Amino acid sequence: MAETPEQIASLLIPMIGRPMLLPNVAVAEIVSWEQPERREGAPDWLLGQVQWRGVAVPVVSLELMNAADVEDAGSGQRLAVVNGVGECQLPFYAISVQGLPRLVRVFPEELVEEEVSSDPAYDTLVLVSGERAVIPDLAQVEQQLNQNL
Repeated sequence: MAETPEQIASLLIPMIGRPMLLPNVAVAEIVSWEQPERREGAPDWLLGQVQWRGVAVPVVSLELMNAADVEDAGSGQRLAVVNGVGECQLPFYAISVQGLPRLVRVFPEELVEEEVSSDPAYDTLVLVSGERAVIPDLAQVEQQLNQNL
């Protein structure tokens, strides 16, 4: 049986609404916003693609994937380039975010689950060291990406 780590180095990344909490290892890089090149017929949440280190990377809006009618959800201030995991057909994709992340050390005793989210792109709403955050459902995001590439 695997031991639970004492702490997980994570990033608290500003989003529209609650900040997103991701482990450091999930994020390849945070880069400046670049307007994605939109593909005709793509769902609203698939903002297009950008070039990152010579690779075409799709850009998604988690807010729009959740069908949220949020003003400014189609653009961000930065892009969080995320490592594709599990069933993802791509090595990387980007998530539109609203600012620079803050490094946080997450200790199991400081992470409180508030509720399981009913939004498709979000897994759980949490409190981390007393601060509200959302843990995205990256498996669901990647499944949607696979279906729309």
